[in-house]
Amino acid sequence: MADRAWERLYKRFERDGLLPDANVPGSALWSAASRAEERHTVKFSTWAAAIAVLLAGVFSALYITGRTQAPEKELLVLHNEANALTLATMLQDGSVVYLSEQTSLKYPDKFAEDRREVILNGEAFFEINRNDGCPFVINTGPATVEVTGTAFNVRSKDASSFLLSVRDGEVRVSLKKRQQTVSVKAGETVFLDAERQRLSKTDRRQPDGNFGRIHFKDEHLGNIVTIINTHSDSIRIQIDPELENRSLTIPVTLGNNLPEIAEIICLVLNLRRSQDENIIYISKKE
Repeated sequence: MADRAWERLYKRFERDGLLPDANVPGSALWSAASRAEERHTVKFSTWAAAIAVLLAGVFSALYITGRTQAPEKELLVLHNEANALTLATMLQDGSVVYLSEQTSLKYPDKFAEDRREVILNGEAFFEINRNDGCPFVINTGPATVEVTGTAFNVRSKDASSFLLSVRDGEVRVSLKKRQQTVSVKAGETVFLDAERQRLSKTDRRQPDGNFGRIHFKDEHLGNIVTIINTHSDSIRIQIDPELENRSLTIPVTLGNNLPEIAEIICLVLNLRRSQDENIIYISKKE
């Protein structure tokens, strides 16, 4: 029974062209005519060994092919098409990004343990959550930006334009086409000199992005509250922990008008608002 099963498997490999040429007498595998004449004299161990080698080769090839063709980890894409509003979002590490109009950001759902990397096309303001052991890297067309924790504005809309202005901390910028790296400190601006294809630096800082009117798109309520609280000098919003992952799309005007913002959030999500001195509490309705 086992001998017939091996023979059927052998014939299937032969039909599919997976067997090596066996027309030479004395080889491990005989020609079809020789097998018909000598099949009872071939030892079972020889058949098993031959098929085992073939199976090992086939499955090894499939394993290698699957590994080399495995797709890279997909990136999330956030695009701001608005002409008047800045799109704000909080990344997985707690860093906040403000995207100007016609700007796209590609980023992973979860950063690697040793490197936080994103791709920017357009203009954005970054407030990077500090992590000395895990640098934050921004890839643009002409340059790469690397920081551990700081706040700065980046503009790079094509391969020939680049500008970076630092508000806090220090940033390292590397030009991709040339061996040039520049350190930019708070109050300084670096830009791409298109004529000389070099990075040049000035002592003047460019103004930050438009933070008067911003909007959130499918953002977690916990992230929204964290971001708008940083733009308020006195009043703060506090939400129940169970509400932090509620998603919300909403435009807001930043500043000290948090009571109005809290009221809008409660109306949209059907929540309850109360206030005790400078703290606005948002919770579920009873």
